[in-house]
Amino acid sequence: MSKATMNQRGFTLMELLIAIALLAIVTTAALPAFTTFIQNNRLTGQTNELVTAFQFARSEALKRADPITVCSSSDGEDCGGSWNEGWMVIANRGAGDEEVLRVWGSPGADFQFDPAGGSVDFEANGFASAALTIELDLDNCTADNARRVLIERTGRVGSERFDCS
Repeated sequence: MSKATMNQRGFTLMELLIAIALLAIVTTAALPAFTTFIQNNRLTGQTNELVTAFQFARSEALKRADPITVCSSSDGEDCGGSWNEGWMVIANRGAGDEEVLRVWGSPGADFQFDPAGGSVDFEANGFASAALTIELDLDNCTADNARRVLIERTGRVGSERFDCS
């Protein structure tokens, strides 16, 4: 076979280097957006966990016909500490037969909560003892990536996005 009749296959070194350079440029441009995407998903996940705790407590209060408390907890055994350290749902708070129903651990040191700690009691009829708003955001929060958890006096629990401060 002569060289003229042989078919060339594969890439040249120059074509490969150009493809790698283009991949590097595209990756560099996409990385900040990907980081924001990850932070946004982490924040949404933690917001959903907090909403779940309040909805679980309301459901248990209705089911048991007894008051149920959601509170920030630093150790998972007693109320106290900050939301950043974790939270828990307990029945019969302050009574001798207090029962921890469920515990959520710390979401991480890079989360900020406002207010830092607190509690909400759900009465036997499902109403909250008081309305509460908890704001969450992450370090380096941008645009409307902060979240707000709203507990209404009627017992309704919801969340919304808002602009970082």
